Amino acid sequence: MNNKKGFTLVELLSVIVILSVVVLIASNAVVPMMSEAKKQVLATEANKFMMAAQNLYVRESLSGTKCYSYDDVINSGIIEKNDEAYAGSFLIESTGDGKYTYKIWLSNGTNAVIGKSPDVTSKDVIDSSDDASASCEVE
Repeated sequence: MNNKKGFTLVELLSVIVILSVVVLIASNAVVPMMSEAKKQVLATEANKFMMAAQNLYVRESLSGTKCYSYDDVINSGIIEKNDEAYAGSFLIESTGDGKYTYKIWLSNGTNAVIGKSPDVTSKDVIDSSDDASASCEVE
């Protein structure tokens, strides 16, 4: 009696094909979600850094227009640097009536926020590898 146990080559190949199809379908669903999550992280970080720039502006008792670089905000000690390779700038302008306008330029090498006001959402984040380190633009 010859009792051989195992799978045939056809059975193994069919399992590999089925698993490949499942991985392909799953990756097509996951990649856009990962991209959206990265944009949401950048939007959240942009708002956090803008608040730190506002605090720095108040702490320095400034008036008028001031552009802070990402490094200025980090070096102020108000906020800690994270592991991301961010570059950017934050513009604070006095409108003259005791109110201020704010604009954010922030990039991480893959995505960027370009000249947006605070309350940045993932819809404000664009795909861009441009450096936003010296982007303050007064209109």
